[in-house]
Amino acid sequence: MRKILLPIDGSERSMKAIDWVESRYSPEDIDITILIVREDLVDMWSQDEYEQAKLESQLILQKNASLLNKFAVNTQFRFGRAGEEIVAFAKRNDIDTIVITKSTKSGLLRFIGSVTTHVVKYADCVVVIVPER
Repeated sequence: MRKILLPIDGSERSMKAIDWVESRYSPEDIDITILIVREDLVDMWSQDEYEQAKLESQLILQKNASLLNKFAVNTQFRFGRAGEEIVAFAKRNDIDTIVITKSTKSGLLRFIGSVTTHVVKYADCVVVIVPER
């Protein structure tokens, strides 16, 4: 059974990776983990803000997991630097493939985005970059 990691940020754009996985794999062939990494921990001033961020993320994870209702889906939430957390999670959990949506940005990283660049550079597994459009 292949292990697929789907890092999402809750945006419509990040859902393209979910659609891509659903259209290319059979439910009996893969285990999916949907991961949200929040980078805003340093901006939180109270336990209430932390709990609210965690709740918001859990709701997004549940919504996205329900889109893959025919698949075995695990959801995970982390605080930290997104690229580093994605790579570390993949290594710790023997992920076979990370499927991530390309980000449209301006400047030097406009082609795939800084998080995706980090993941491609440091991941020990296959990384699939799904076009935003």
